[in-house]
Amino acid sequence: MPQIRYSLVVTVLLLLFSATLFADRDEGQYLILSAQYGTRDHHVDVTKRLRELARSDRNFRMDNRTFGVDPDRGHVKTLRIFARGPRGEERVFEYREGALLDGREFKGWDRGDWGRGDWSGRWGDDDQPQPEMTAALASLRDAQQHLQGAASNKGGHRERAMQLIDQAMYEVQQGMDYADTH
Repeated sequence: MPQIRYSLVVTVLLLLFSATLFADRDEGQYLILSAQYGTRDHHVDVTKRLRELARSDRNFRMDNRTFGVDPDRGHVKTLRIFARGPRGEERVFEYREGALLDGREFKGWDRGDWGRGDWSGRWGDDDQPQPEMTAALASLRDAQQHLQGAASNKGGHRERAMQLIDQAMYEVQQGMDYADTH
């Protein structure tokens, strides 16, 4: 009898452990509101098609064939996924044509349980035409502030890290400037 109880307890624990392992594998932080594919001037809503692809829960390379449309012939397209984070903040994820998309950052990805949000329908925020680069700059500034507040007893590594952040901020800004003029 004690051996049966022991086996039963072990079986239950294994089931609970395996359920925990697999329950959150596709539970990213961001809930997709909408997905748009194309360019700033010519784009289409591909939320429904993306939901179909996501339900297969496989990585896929994104291009015109993926969505069955070429909204701006002769131009490199972008998939823009508009999403809401855990604290209600909105974020835009950008994937250039040919990029690999795996969906791990998105909540409910494999269930397709998203895309019915209150997104505005615009391609993007006109005041912030490069949201990912702008977010990168903000993150670098935050890192810079944290390093400046840290004690200086790091054998010169803190100072070197601050120099590298300055260089990274310069490069990000140069990239944004380049994109604005080309």
